[in-house]
Amino acid sequence: MIKSSRRWVWVWIALLPLLASCGDGPADPTLPELEVVVAGGDGQYGTAGQRLPAPLQASVRKVESGAPQEGVTVRWAVESGDASLVTTSVGTSDAQGLVSATVQLGTTVGPAKIRVTVQEQEAATVTFQVFVAERPLLTSLGSQAVRGGDTLRVQGSGFSPTPDQNVVLFSGIRGRVVSSTPGDMAVEVPRCLPPRTVQVTAQLGELLSAPLPLTVTDGGETPFLAAGEAVDVEDAAGFGCVRLPGGRRYLVVAQAAGTVGAARYGFTLHGLSSTGGTPVAPRVVERPGSESLSHPMRFEVMLRESEDRFVRERGPADRDIALLQVGPAKAVPSVGSRRTFKVLNSQGRFDDVQASARLVSDQAVLYVDDAAPGGGFTEAELSTFARTFDDFIHPTVTRAFGAASDLDGNERVAILFTPTVNRLTPSQSDGFVGGFFYGLDLLPREGSNRGEVFYAVVPDSAGQFSDPLSREVVLRVVPAILAHEFQHMVHFNQRVLQSHAEGTEALWLSEGMAQMAEELVARALQSSGLFAAAEEYRAGNRARARKFLADPSAVSLIVVTGHGSLGERGAGWLYTLFLWDAGGEEVLKRLTRTTLTGAANVAAATGKPWAAIFADWAAALYADGFGGRYAFEYPTVQLRDLLREPGPYPLAPESLGGSDFVRSGSLWSSSARHYIVIPPASGYVALRLGGAAGGNAPAEAALRLRVVPLF
Repeated sequence: MIKSSRRWVWVWIALLPLLASCGDGPADPTLPELEVVVAGGDGQYGTAGQRLPAPLQASVRKVESGAPQEGVTVRWAVESGDASLVTTSVGTSDAQGLVSATVQLGTTVGPAKIRVTVQEQEAATVTFQVFVAERPLLTSLGSQAVRGGDTLRVQGSGFSPTPDQNVVLFSGIRGRVVSSTPGDMAVEVPRCLPPRTVQVTAQLGELLSAPLPLTVTDGGETPFLAAGEAVDVEDAAGFGCVRLPGGRRYLVVAQAAGTVGAARYGFTLHGLSSTGGTPVAPRVVERPGSESLSHPMRFEVMLRESEDRFVRERGPADRDIALLQVGPAKAVPSVGSRRTFKVLNSQGRFDDVQASARLVSDQAVLYVDDAAPGGGFTEAELSTFARTFDDFIHPTVTRAFGAASDLDGNERVAILFTPTVNRLTPSQSDGFVGGFFYGLDLLPREGSNRGEVFYAVVPDSAGQFSDPLSREVVLRVVPAILAHEFQHMVHFNQRVLQSHAEGTEALWLSEGMAQMAEELVARALQSSGLFAAAEEYRAGNRARARKFLADPSAVSLIVVTGHGSLGERGAGWLYTLFLWDAGGEEVLKRLTRTTLTGAANVAAATGKPWAAIFADWAAALYADGFGGRYAFEYPTVQLRDLLREPGPYPLAPESLGGSDFVRSGSLWSSSARHYIVIPPASGYVALRLGGAAGGNAPAEAALRLRVVPLF
């Protein structure tokens, strides 16, 4: 429903929150089954009396969909250990479903456990563990020269007796601690190290020792990567590294492939050059922040969230599609016949709209509100609109996603042009609400029309109901909106009415598929030589995709905001386009006809793990069409061609590799940052991706590297 280009911008109205409270509007929400998962701050170390540098963050989300739940009261409590809460022990989840607490450590060395629990659902709880520790100290190394793969003895103090809690770095490249006591460790020297002098450090969390020098003579392992191949470094603990030979350029994609919504994970990418040289200055990547949401997006998410609420509130009888039917099959409406519709208004209630059928086609009945201004559509214009739906939108969307329902038995979609939709846009807004589908119409609820209805604006050149709106603008923009919303209508039937899902699809994937419907209709128009019309369906997707590609690391594919920013919508479309290009329309059907949600739905529909698909897609965003053929590319779509305007391709990675480098920052769940690494011509670069400050990354982050030699 939402278009983000200058041509198609839809505006949310401040009164729409009344959807949840008005007497004749949708009912008050019922709290769904919730879960609490760690979103950040777990496993931190600090010295006695220190306030931990990062807050503990938990995500409160719906069990069924994984969507964030706002406004939930939680309680924080220290279960064991020497620590206290600096913040209040009671909090409320924000719009991203996040709750946080700041912790002050005590003086007793050892772990402390802090639990957060949803007040209304005691079973929704999770425990954090933090540590009071001494800062590690290195006093000596068991050898002054080693080869990759050797075991090095390290002496000092402040080490953890649990080997994996110790982080030993060789100029940023992590070695595996095979045994440890508080004063001694045995460490395996990383095999990817180039021959050179490195600095050995030990750390617990961000508590870092002073370095000791060590000479690495040889023993490194260098993978051979043929053109078109790639290597994944997937070690979640950060031990994995790869040594890249010179003479080539490499695309390096640092990823957080986790699926905890709104979670953000610290990362550090170390590059260790065989030639040493003057290190490239350490650089902290700007911490990503969620894009402020536009009003148009809030309008659509209100509809989609209320649909989800209605679906979850259904009783067993409501799930029988036969009982939802209005009755025996109705005769096809005739031109001039009248019908009364319930239409959502700007107060979150429903207007009774009297409308007359102006045109009946094979797939649609076009109604115009009796209260529409004079000088509206001509019969020829309505006929063109109907042909576009019959010949392009309806067959394209149903072929790709499945059939729509027919609850009212007329074998057609009602398309209602009404000033009630015009009134949804306050005067002087930047854009307008052009139309929408509301799943309420396919459920036995107050305000339902018990049939398939698309609502659209009417021409209003005098600005009687909002800002002036010409026939030409309505006829140009509404068809593409209809393609998007018709997919939502089909999706609702296939998922809710046919598959009996207990909730709607995750917003990011639902919107990605609706935007994919626009792209498929654009392709159908283009194949018929209607290039200008095709562009009307594609322009919004292209603009959002370019916004995402300008900085992919600042955008979560699975949506941080819970509502979907412009960049997040762009990511969702590019991802769904990738799934379709690799798997065809059968993948779209499997994504639609299911009770699974989000990442689990994608994994089931493709038969591949989420992290693997994400890695392929993230690499394809840059490598596609770069000059060669890769197994993970978009098979037929050429992104650089599709997104050629305006200006150059927006994804422009930073180049590194001639000298040592460190890049650090944070990544949202299911996001990536791209680099181009160019090793010295006659040498190597060793790469390693770790967590914040080079230490451990939480397992739920799913940090990994994809390395691709470029042609």
